Amino acid sequence: MDLKNASSKVMDQLLVVIHQIKSEDYKENILSLNASIGQHIRHILEFYICLFQGIETGIINYDNRDRDIRIEKDKEFTMNLIEQLKEKISSIDKNPEILLEVKYGDTSAKNIELKSNIERELAYNIEHTIHHLAIIKPSMIEHFKYVEIPKNFGIASSTIRYLNQKHN
Repeated sequence: MDLKNASSKVMDQLLVVIHQIKSEDYKENILSLNASIGQHIRHILEFYICLFQGIETGIINYDNRDRDIRIEKDKEFTMNLIEQLKEKISSIDKNPEILLEVKYGDTSAKNIELKSNIERELAYNIEHTIHHLAIIKPSMIEHFKYVEIPKNFGIASSTIRYLNQKHN
């Protein structure tokens, strides 16, 4: 499976869950998450938004997210955004180098620029998404039992392959 298909697959898992969850549950703060499902989904999607901003500017900085609360509060807005992001992902046709700008430490720390490329950052976004799906999955199961979680929701591809080999 190539990166665009893998990314689309995790986005589809998000859509399945968002479609099912009640609006009030989507926005509800869950103590064990210290956030809502919507806030985690906003965080996921804003990384993809940063990726596409970086494609335009040549520099990706995941710290400079807009933190658009519409994504964490409005399911319809979020589902439309996911569809738009899926379209943008499917239209990626080049793999140019790009700078990844990061800052570790306090506010006086300087930005560090690392060489990367679009495919590497798309792979990072896929892994980041799966990581957050794994974080929200137990809370979804515990608090929102009515939501049918997709089979491999929050499970890394390497783990899926390992489990499939183990059971064959």
